[in-house]
Amino acid sequence: MTPAVHTLTKIRRRRPIVLGYPGVAPSRRRDDLSMLLVAPDRFRAQVEMLLAAGFSFVTLAELARLGAGGMPPPGLAALTFDDGMRNNHEVALPILREYAIKATVYVTIGFIDRTSPWIGPGGDGAMMTRSQLRELVAEGWELGAHTMTHPDLSTLDYDACLREISESRAALEQIGGAPVQTFAYPFGRYGPEAIAAARDSGLIAAVTTGSGSWAPYEITRAMIGAADPLPIVLLKLTDRYEPLLKSPPMRVLRRASKQLRGRVQQRARPAH
Repeated sequence: MTPAVHTLTKIRRRRPIVLGYPGVAPSRRRDDLSMLLVAPDRFRAQVEMLLAAGFSFVTLAELARLGAGGMPPPGLAALTFDDGMRNNHEVALPILREYAIKATVYVTIGFIDRTSPWIGPGGDGAMMTRSQLRELVAEGWELGAHTMTHPDLSTLDYDACLREISESRAALEQIGGAPVQTFAYPFGRYGPEAIAAARDSGLIAAVTTGSGSWAPYEITRAMIGAADPLPIVLLKLTDRYEPLLKSPPMRVLRRASKQLRGRVQQRARPAH
């Protein structure tokens, strides 16, 4: 047993986990400055480590039902994907099929048939089509709501949050032909109005991106980035990463990194 699997085994005995990935695809850094696309071999290795540690995989809706309003039983793992990238269907699905693992995809309705606004023109930023979403449902995957337009819900009032959530849920149910039971907050940002809207829309649960708890509409989720080394992945799965990220030294480093990415993006824009 490797040290990483040993650590994951200890985590598995204590708690369930939820992992989040935007996409799984090869990428160049200049096309993926936000580091959203996890390399397929890295994704496969992470899944295999979780299996070796003894985790049992469920969809997010299944996890929420098992939690019944609190922490679900230990040893469960839910894999989730945000936005609805085509590589969820073309790359992640075949990998997970090999291990009989189902996952949850949170779909932004306005992104269907388009390209991700966060992936450069040379990257794999295409989004799924309606037929591809239906194929995921046929494979036993869960489709979850992720709003109509991907707004920052923490800036919207209750009525606007409810429209974004309810309309996206209804549209996705029509596309997939299956009930939509869970939701992911865009950017992981939300406030009391968004929580109330998620609850009042009839959903059974909503997931965050890093923060949160096991409360039904603030379920904690570890977002895995393209450049995350294994120690960071393990920190995220124990909920220790976010407090570290918010420490004063890390805030300074994050600010500098954001400024650097902004300069790189500015240089990459075509001249007019």
